[in-house]
Amino acid sequence: MGCWHASLCLLLLLASLVPAGRGEGKGEPAEGAKRPKYRFPEIMVIVYADFPNEPEHQLALARYTASKGFNCVEAEMDKLDVCRTAGLMVRLGSNDINKMLQAAPKLKDDPAVLGYFISDRRTRSAFPGFAQIARAFEAADPNHPTLFINRAEYNQFPEFAEVVKPMVLDYYHYHWWHKNHPERYYLYLRMFRDLAAKHGIPQMRCLGSNNPPEKIRQSMYVALAYGVQAFHFWPPWFVTCKMDKDRNAALEDGKPVFGLSDAGKAVSEVAFELKAIGPVLLGLTNQAVYHTDATLPMGAEKAPADLWFQPEGESFLVGVFHDEQKNRYLMPVNHGVDKPRELTLRLRENVALELLDRKSAKWRPLDVEQGDAQRVLRLNLAPGDGELLRVKQAR
Repeated sequence: MGCWHASLCLLLLLASLVPAGRGEGKGEPAEGAKRPKYRFPEIMVIVYADFPNEPEHQLALARYTASKGFNCVEAEMDKLDVCRTAGLMVRLGSNDINKMLQAAPKLKDDPAVLGYFISDRRTRSAFPGFAQIARAFEAADPNHPTLFINRAEYNQFPEFAEVVKPMVLDYYHYHWWHKNHPERYYLYLRMFRDLAAKHGIPQMRCLGSNNPPEKIRQSMYVALAYGVQAFHFWPPWFVTCKMDKDRNAALEDGKPVFGLSDAGKAVSEVAFELKAIGPVLLGLTNQAVYHTDATLPMGAEKAPADLWFQPEGESFLVGVFHDEQKNRYLMPVNHGVDKPRELTLRLRENVALELLDRKSAKWRPLDVEQGDAQRVLRLNLAPGDGELLRVKQAR
């Protein structure tokens, strides 16, 4: 963002006008003030769509984007109307942050607004200014979060959360890239999950998309098993429009030509699956994630010996969740991307398991073998794939 420093100076001036009760001092809410809480309306799959100039073709592209399972785009405020009409939300961004702040009071009840993107991967010297910006936006629009992307490898995210007090914890760690400390993959997932839980805020994760479909799927399902509820991607150019040099839609047979990148096709497939399992996942709290690897990755843990289930198999992890009524759920994931694998769950309680079908959005019972001393479930998962299971009392 080239205008970031100039925008920050003006924003700090505007922040000084925030009413008492929000945004006093160095970005701290006033004593006793109740800060707004935010929850994602869906499991968010946020992409970039390459909009042409013409409003009618912009609307057609927005509808095409929604038809591919995506529920949000990165765009500026001039795309908000066409996206709202098409049923898309917008992660708003602008080089002029003050323009967004001035518009925020009118947008506070707009269901098409996901939030306000402010900045990417800045270090601790920016955190006090970010806190002022966050308080100013909260005063103008308490219903939508400001969004700041943390770079995990900077290892400053605990301080970011303490100083900025964001409504959403957003971060990236491109774990498939050999220069980005891939050995910290599960460590960062665990640390961000725990930090989000500590502050009572949801997680959003930026994923690298220069990967084959099975790696993209693995990235999304592993993150879901660790409680992540929103995704965006880099590089972001998923939804394309054929255009001329002036960015007008190039028509074929009188119609604009839209398409998806290869990464976009892979994410679209998962996005449709999240239409089925997402409404359930949104109501769940992640308790733990247990790995089956003989040699545990950094930050991973095995199931305790006295746990009510024991997972077995090569390259699996199992996310453990509960809902508000303390009903239990599991999300097993084959985190290997080379071949299908069979997971074995040995159940020490008299329970049944149901799987949420990703096409019908209906629960169906799984065949659980009755052994001499325990019940056993065997489940086959494709490379990088995961499923959502519900635990029921056996009859």
